[in-house]
Amino acid sequence: MASITPDVATRLKPDSIPVIKLILEELCNLQPDQAVLIISDARTPDHVVACFQGMALAFGAEAVTMECRIPEGGATYQPGSRWPSMLAQAAKEADLIIDMAVGYAEFIVDAIRNGARVICPGDGIGGPFMDDVLIRTMLHVDIHAIRRHADQIAARFSDAKTCIVITGTDELMIDLTDVPGESGCGFLWDPDKKDWKSSWTFLPPAQPGILVPKGRGTGSINVDGTLLYHPDYHEKPDTQLRLTFEDGHLKCIGGDRVMAARLEAWLDGLGDEGAYYGPVHLNIGNNPNALLTQSQEWERVYGSITCGMGDFSLLGGLMPGIDPNILNKSSVHWDWTVLHPKILLDDRVFAEKGRIYAV
Repeated sequence: MASITPDVATRLKPDSIPVIKLILEELCNLQPDQAVLIISDARTPDHVVACFQGMALAFGAEAVTMECRIPEGGATYQPGSRWPSMLAQAAKEADLIIDMAVGYAEFIVDAIRNGARVICPGDGIGGPFMDDVLIRTMLHVDIHAIRRHADQIAARFSDAKTCIVITGTDELMIDLTDVPGESGCGFLWDPDKKDWKSSWTFLPPAQPGILVPKGRGTGSINVDGTLLYHPDYHEKPDTQLRLTFEDGHLKCIGGDRVMAARLEAWLDGLGDEGAYYGPVHLNIGNNPNALLTQSQEWERVYGSITCGMGDFSLLGGLMPGIDPNILNKSSVHWDWTVLHPKILLDDRVFAEKGRIYAV
C-alpha cells in the first residue's frame, strides 16, 4: 500500500471553517463564557490555530492561544517531555483545552482532574496538513455513523474475554478479562444522549479498542503497516516485521532485516526496560477516509489495528477509572500497525480482510 502525502497548502481552506465549527459545536458542546486554551507549536500552521480561536470566540467563549517549543524527539518521547510551568498554570483555568502540541503530559492529567475537557485535533500533534486530514476524515464522512460504530466495537471488546490477532501463521493472544472497551470516537459530548461522553479524546475519529494491562500479550505478530519509533517520522517496513511477546514483554524482533536491526538498536540504546512492554493498547481503525500518511490518521485506517508499546501511565491517567497498578511506565511510547489482520474475540471472527463485524 502506497503512502500518500496530503495537501500542504499554506492558506486557510474555506472547508476548515465548517469542520472546526463541527468540532467545537458537536464534539465539544462549547458554550458561551467558557474558557478555552489552545496549545500549539511551530508544527501547527498559524491559520489553523487562528481558525480554532476565531470560531471559539464566535461561540462566545473566552479563547486564548499559547505556542510552546516543539518537544525534542517528537511523539515517541512525549511521556518523558518537560513542559513550561506557565502552560500548566494556564491549563488550570481552562474549561476546554484544544491541544495541538502536547498529547500526553502530567499537567494535562491534572487539568482533567480539575474539571477541564481536552480534545486533540491532530492526536496531540498539529502537523502542517492537519486541516486537510480533518476535512477529509470528518467533513467528507458521516462522523456520527463512525461514532456509533465505534461504540458497538467498544461494546464487543468489553464483552470478550480473549482477543487473538492472526497474521499469516502467527497468533498473538491477549487476555481481556475485566478489560473494558474504549470507543476512541473523538467525541467529548454525546449528541444522541445529550450528555458528556469523555474528558479527553483525539481526532480524527475513530479508533475504538482497549487499554491492555501489563503482562497480557503472548505470541507473535507480523507488522506490515506503520511503525512509529523514530523521533521525527513514521516508517513502513518493506517486508513484514515479526514481533514475539511473552507475558506482555517483547522477547524477539525478526522479519524485515533493516527495520528489525534499527528497532533493536534503538531499544537497546534507550536503557529503558519499560520500552519493551506491550501491547499497552490495541485499537482498530474504522474511518473509511483515513490514509497512511505522516499524520496520526494512519491509526484510523479502516480494518487496521494499532498497538502501543512502552509508557501507559500517562495515557491511562487521561481516562477515569483506570487502576494505576496496571499502568506500565517508560520514557517513550511507540506504536506498530497491522493493516488487515484476522481478529477473533472469544473465538468468533471480529475482523478479517479489512472488514469489521461489530454486531
